[in-house]
Amino acid sequence: MNLAQRLAEIGRISPQGEALVYRDGQMTYADLNERVNRLASGLADLGIRPGDRILLALGNSPQFVISFFAILRCRGVVVPTNPQYTIHEFSAIIGDAAPTAVICAPHNAPVFQQLVQEQKLPLKIIVTRPTAAESTLYSFQELSAAPAREWPDRSAPDEVIEILYTTGNTGGPKGVQLTQENLYSNALAFARTCRYNPSDRALLVAPVFHSAAQTCILLASLVTGATVVIREGWENARRLLQDIEQERITCFFGPPTMYALLIKEPDSALYNLGSWRLAISGGAALAPRIFHAFADKFGFTITEAYGLTETSPVVCINPPDGVKKPGSVGRALPGVEVKIVDYEDRELPAGQVGEIVVRGPNVMKGYLNQEAETRWVMRNGWFHTGDLAYMDHEGYFYIVDRKKNVIIRGGLNIDPREVEEVLYSHPRVFDVAIVGVPDAVMGEEVMAFIMLRDADQPVEVEELRRFCSQRLAEYKIPRYIQFVDDLPRTTSGKLFKREIKRMLENFYEHSELKNTPS
Repeated sequence: MNLAQRLAEIGRISPQGEALVYRDGQMTYADLNERVNRLASGLADLGIRPGDRILLALGNSPQFVISFFAILRCRGVVVPTNPQYTIHEFSAIIGDAAPTAVICAPHNAPVFQQLVQEQKLPLKIIVTRPTAAESTLYSFQELSAAPAREWPDRSAPDEVIEILYTTGNTGGPKGVQLTQENLYSNALAFARTCRYNPSDRALLVAPVFHSAAQTCILLASLVTGATVVIREGWENARRLLQDIEQERITCFFGPPTMYALLIKEPDSALYNLGSWRLAISGGAALAPRIFHAFADKFGFTITEAYGLTETSPVVCINPPDGVKKPGSVGRALPGVEVKIVDYEDRELPAGQVGEIVVRGPNVMKGYLNQEAETRWVMRNGWFHTGDLAYMDHEGYFYIVDRKKNVIIRGGLNIDPREVEEVLYSHPRVFDVAIVGVPDAVMGEEVMAFIMLRDADQPVEVEELRRFCSQRLAEYKIPRYIQFVDDLPRTTSGKLFKREIKRMLENFYEHSELKNTPS
């Protein structure tokens, strides 16, 4: 069994079951399965063949879901991306993944047309809602009108069906290759652990092009015949509470940022939230104060989980119906092996800090076009997460630090090197250091320490932000920019962390960050 087969099976078992709710409309499992089959047929008629990669530049929408499963059904490979990316970011992913086609919204079509023209790419551009007749564009609606055909599944469990790009420490995004077994096994194990069933209604607010929302809400719901209520994104705490009440939501996933804002909402008592049974947190550490404050306000506890894109993503989860330990990411998900090792990969006893390593059916096949990096992280048969943690005597894991140099803002990973390289290309910037600073709402914010080439030729902060916006998605742009006379580096060129910490402390004393809890 795999995801595409399971969707077809539920379409037969429960054809009138409500699969998707979006705005004022709804789609049954029979409708969804039919639309998936038609688009798969249209893609095949367009020339898509097994193994072809199709980039999705779509946000939370029925078109994303239909496209995702249609690509799987005709044995293509899904490459989801953030539709807010700039042409620079899209170009890097397209250069690595070499997709055959892209499915996007109309406002993104000019970006891909420009890339096709400038780089002579053989990229078919499929637009969800074409605004004008264009010989270079294909219509999602017209492709979806193709006669549905039977799709016998001949794929193998280890066949790659998705490539998700993740922040890395190698100077660019890394394409994580996930297989049929990776995605199906993780979605099913997570759904069973959280007791998903056909009567559940899960709210999709977090971005579905990221692995956490994709597995924990979309896929976990669809493999169990539950309903997915789709929202295009986060608006505010009040709108979220309205959705939970009006749509009788039972399951919700979000980063700690969202729960912090829910706690602060003064009118939460006005909403009937009796349907809500599962609040899942992931993407960043959940502070114990948020855990306790949420329980006090809403009458049940947040279920914190831990995972990585490379693990499809769930590795650990606090028992939804058992003992949850604040500050812990819980125990290993059923079927997944987790242990703590030292620098020589020797397993450490409970209580000792080391690196988390993972083995199981959820672990990726490898990084696209990066064999050496794949061998390194998969050494000795275990995936090395780069996260430091310890395990207690009851098998609960506690994350204490990240070895990887990653900033997590509102559950989204940001590679400091990517931001640094953009700022380095500014003609007036000589040196730059990007760091994450604590933020009470987002968890972390991006801060830039910048050394100019000529102190007598200053540059406005907003000019630097505008410069970044040409090559970086909005969430990666530094919120704080501090100009400095020098950046402390070691003889090997690495930032001297002790001095950066001192610079940060000095900045806290003279900025809005001084009241930000650490």
